Amino acid sequence: MRTFWSPAILLLTVGASASFAQVAITSTEGNVEVDGRSPPQLDRALPVNSLVRTANGRAQIRFGSGDTLFLGENSSIRVTHNAATVSDEPEILTGSAVVITSGVGPAIPCVKSVQLSDAGIFRFDVHRVGGENFCRLKVYKGAATAQMLSFTWVLTTGKTIDLNRTCGDMTPRDEFDVESMDALDRWTRQRAKP
Repeated sequence: MRTFWSPAILLLTVGASASFAQVAITSTEGNVEVDGRSPPQLDRALPVNSLVRTANGRAQIRFGSGDTLFLGENSSIRVTHNAATVSDEPEILTGSAVVITSGVGPAIPCVKSVQLSDAGIFRFDVHRVGGENFCRLKVYKGAATAQMLSFTWVLTTGKTIDLNRTCGDMTPRDEFDVESMDALDRWTRQRAKP
């Protein structure tokens, strides 16, 4: 007997796999809210354009194909839809976040979009200088790419860069000590242990 797949069944299958790639809060500590409401419901997909904000709290957020974002205190993300990967992903708006990738590395918007590698650990810090937002990216493990005006920076373990919307080609890469960690970094590593 032959089996035929109808377009309707194929669409249902694609829809089911796309829902796996949605953003969901899996754990919180302290004051965390979604769209002004607290406490958030855990393990429920967040709708596109949801705003997740922490005050004196932290949140662990699953997205993509098993990647995890750890949102620090006084920080915020917005859930955005990535049409290229047919998945919902977090855009880092304020504060600090650590992303640990497992599957195919996602593109993370943080002032500018950055492409992350798989099996990596990345730190994002949004700060304001002279009335303009910058996003500092640190690569603790893995690699990331950032598109400049006429070339692409590739950042490997121990490299950092400050990105803004008008940085052009003049944004230098720097080095940092991957062993130097603050409270968010230590909390993230503890939560990420199997």
